[in-house]
Amino acid sequence: MNVAGTGADHHFPPPEAEGGWSYAESDEEIRERAHLDPNVLALAAKEQDWYYSGDSWCFSIVRHGVLATEFRSTDTMSSSRFDVFSVTKSFTSLAFGILMGDPEYAGRLDLDSHAYEFIPEGHPLTDSRKARVTVGQLLSMTGGFSGHYHIGGGTQTRLGDGVFEHLLGRVPNRYGYDVGQLIAEPGSRWEYSDPGFSHLSLVFANVTGRELDTFMNERLFGPIGIPAVSWIRSGGGKWIGPHTIAHCGLLLSSRELARCGYLLLRRGRWDGRQIVSTDWIERATRTSQPFNPNYGYGFWVNSSGRLWQNLPTDSFAMMGYRGNRCWVVPSLDLVVARTGSGPRMLDDTYFPSKVVDAVL
Repeated sequence: MNVAGTGADHHFPPPEAEGGWSYAESDEEIRERAHLDPNVLALAAKEQDWYYSGDSWCFSIVRHGVLATEFRSTDTMSSSRFDVFSVTKSFTSLAFGILMGDPEYAGRLDLDSHAYEFIPEGHPLTDSRKARVTVGQLLSMTGGFSGHYHIGGGTQTRLGDGVFEHLLGRVPNRYGYDVGQLIAEPGSRWEYSDPGFSHLSLVFANVTGRELDTFMNERLFGPIGIPAVSWIRSGGGKWIGPHTIAHCGLLLSSRELARCGYLLLRRGRWDGRQIVSTDWIERATRTSQPFNPNYGYGFWVNSSGRLWQNLPTDSFAMMGYRGNRCWVVPSLDLVVARTGSGPRMLDDTYFPSKVVDAVL
């Protein structure tokens, strides 16, 4: 990862309540401080307003530690939080990166650990092959679980059924699709699978005795100046849980998501404190397996140069439904964050390419 310096010379914004980001106050400052062309950014802003006028959204663009510009729909404020959907997966990845580097849990868990050794709720197994699924395979979408190509309607269940019961193969989802049987040998293929990924909720809770949301508020969000986040939990009562959902349900504003992207840009270090290990960030944001070069461990990556052809190959992103994104481009010292309620599908090449075109 080619980042121009990681030391104290960088600006680390205080919490929003204490002033927040240092921002460019004029076109001249956009040029001089962020080294971006304000005219190109202004045109990009107009295009977004035209294309997505019926949706709620906000963009935050940070370069060289400066909030160069921010534009949003008329019904959205800088503090508006949205469900960022599968962007959540990247934060689950970061939670596991912190966990595996924590001396308190040293030796208890690594990428080669068998996941079901930490999921007593999953026994007896609905498929004997599940015993061989590793934590690394869950994070890289190679566990052999049914996913978007095989089940409709995601992980939502029928009234009276629990989400984690579905993920473990006990009950079907709301459309009757069952994930009890694997569709491939663990580690033999890639398939984007919410049920597979959300096994990590149970692994995390059983290893630490804590929930992802409280752990990350303490270990990541709080230290970088983000007030306590909301992150959906599910289950409880007669069902397994309640546990934080690992694959979706985290609520963030665009500025907060940009702050997280900036942490990654600074290789996990924030104002002199190492929040996430550099080793984990570098590993998670590179190709993780031979089946899909565009996926790391909970992150989308451009290692092959084929995912976003107009972006540098060191680019990576957190990506979620309804246009929730955070692109990080280390070689350009750039973060582009978007949160919103739509559109359902977003062109993942067009807008970040426009921002790269604005680089001076």
